[in-house]
Amino acid sequence: MRISISINGVLRDVLKKMADVYEKYTQKECKVDINSTDNLLEVFDFETEEELFEFIYVECPMEIFGHGTESENNVFNSLNEFYKDKREDYDIYLVSDEIEKSKPATLFFLSKYGTLVERIEFYTIQTIEDLWERTDIFITDSQLILNTKPEGKLSIKIDKPHNKDVESDIVLDSFKDILKLEDDRFKQV
Repeated sequence: MRISISINGVLRDVLKKMADVYEKYTQKECKVDINSTDNLLEVFDFETEEELFEFIYVECPMEIFGHGTESENNVFNSLNEFYKDKREDYDIYLVSDEIEKSKPATLFFLSKYGTLVERIEFYTIQTIEDLWERTDIFITDSQLILNTKPEGKLSIKIDKPHNKDVESDIVLDSFKDILKLEDDRFKQV
């Protein structure tokens, strides 16, 4: 059985880092609070999606993705503990929606925080259904991933303001709470 864990939102606070880097380089404040990647053109003062992607994925990916911060203090300690506890029974993957130079920056981020998980997979919005086909249990805060969950799979949502109204099989306040789940909860699939 495979468990996929989202990097962005669950392990890395990419939204805060995007806002910090944007304000640093443009000398402008974000137009509204950033709470999901769904509204980036409303948050940042770019005319087109191409300009926004150029900034995030070509000009500043190492600062945004590589030097990002943990989504919560010591989340990687919890991840490594979870990995050591479950690796005999599950194939554990860290997954992330990345393009261009954000891929090597994400690998740098994971090494910087000392992840023990050796399986890392990058996907795109177009390949989420394929990712679900290979995944039995998904731990994420992503609305898109949660909303595309097929029958017979288990979703574990890390509760955030942007996904409050999204359905999930299990809801946790933080990734650290995964350590409190009984093993039989993972066997529901």
